Amino acid sequence: MNSMSPLSKELITKLANENDVEVLKEVLHYYAFLKEKKEQEIKKQWDSLEEVEPDEEELKIISEYKNSPEKFEFVSMEEVLKELGINESEL
Repeated sequence: MNSMSPLSKELITKLANENDVEVLKEVLHYYAFLKEKKEQEIKKQWDSLEEVEPDEEELKIISEYKNSPEKFEFVSMEEVLKELGINESEL
C-alpha cells in the first residue's frame, strides 16, 4: 500500500474537521472539476502525439531482439528509477 503524502493527510484532517456541509460539497465539486480537467488535458496530449515509423537503426535493433532476446539485458522500471535516484512516488 502506498503511504499517504503529508498534503493528503493535511487535507483529510481539514475536511474531517469541517462542519459546513456547503463547504464540503463545494470542495467535492471543485475536486471533480479539477480531476476532469486534468484527464482532458492528458487525453489532449496523447491525441496530439504523432506516431512515427522506426528508422533503419531502430528496425535493426528490433530485429536483433526478436531473433536473439537473450543478448539483451532486461532492466526493470524499479531498477532504472533506483539507479537514477528517483522515488517512484514522485512520478
